[in-house]
Amino acid sequence: MVPVIIAGATQELVRSLQQVAQQAGGHPEAVANVAEAVTALRTAGMPGVLLLSQTFDGSNALELIPIFRQCQKGVKIILLADTDSVGFLRQARSSGIFYHTLEPRTDEDCDELRLAIESAREACEKQSEGLWSKVAMAFH
Repeated sequence: MVPVIIAGATQELVRSLQQVAQQAGGHPEAVANVAEAVTALRTAGMPGVLLLSQTFDGSNALELIPIFRQCQKGVKIILLADTDSVGFLRQARSSGIFYHTLEPRTDEDCDELRLAIESAREACEKQSEGLWSKVAMAFH
């Protein structure tokens, strides 16, 4: 099962994200600060999904994305940002996010996020299959 690391701004948001991640077939793990997120990314046995709030642990997501991507190259970052700032979103995309969505407040928001997590989960599974099949071939 693909780990879904939740770096949410509030406990209420984290609870909501855990439910959506479970519905999407992921294994949710909430983290409370950057250090816990880094540890979760480094100890994950396979590429995972990171749900990242626009602000987390007192930092702007744009500052954290490069750190998290360095901890796990294949991580699929879904940015939860309630902004329409073109500059912010352009910078987030160039940092390598997988998807951008609003924080879920309605059923439609939850459905969109669930679909994004499912897509990211499938991409992680394909990425892992490719890696493990190459390792297995090396031992034959």
